[in-house]
Amino acid sequence: MAEEFFDQREQELLDYFRNNFTDPSSRGTDTTDTFTATAGQTVFTLTNTLVKNVAETITVDGATMRKGYDYSVAYGSGNTSTTVTLEVGATVGDAVVIAYHYGSSAVEREFSRTDVILPRVVMMFITGTERMAGLGDAMEGSKGSYFIASYRIEVRDRYASRARRSLSTMFNLVRKLRHENLFRMIMCRASDVQNFDYDREKEAYIWQFTIDVQWDLLFE
Repeated sequence: MAEEFFDQREQELLDYFRNNFTDPSSRGTDTTDTFTATAGQTVFTLTNTLVKNVAETITVDGATMRKGYDYSVAYGSGNTSTTVTLEVGATVGDAVVIAYHYGSSAVEREFSRTDVILPRVVMMFITGTERMAGLGDAMEGSKGSYFIASYRIEVRDRYASRARRSLSTMFNLVRKLRHENLFRMIMCRASDVQNFDYDREKEAYIWQFTIDVQWDLLFE
């Protein structure tokens, strides 16, 4: 059993938003790498750097693999390469097809710059806490616990109607997420939608809402 960390689950959540939010500014590039596997190969290094998100599913010899279940992603920082690792080694000659996005993204984790193309969607960590497994819980008897985290989703745009639509899209993605069965997610809900109207300093219309999620995390 591999030890798990909450930032892994957080990255999967960020990937979900990036894979499902359509950027009206079309920044960055969508591409696909196709590899021919060697016997038992598990690690595949993507061609491009600055990778923002790998698709939630890839294919190995035509079979669909799911992120978090059948493969994991180690994102590179800056110009460091990103790798995709299969849980089970491929068969020699298998075609491994990996779709991903690199360059810029409309969805970011925390604010790092203000001079960026709008609209912009930011996922900001607010708070997190551990809850121990109780009698009758699915985690009972396992080496692990539950991690409950809250995030703030903020949308900024120069156009009021587009900001409202982007906020609505993100809110609906959270609603759909309850049925996506992402890796080790137990609960997900959205609340506290707020409209801050036009901010003259930031030159943008601003909307926010809160996400509460719960994951189970195992440790060695």
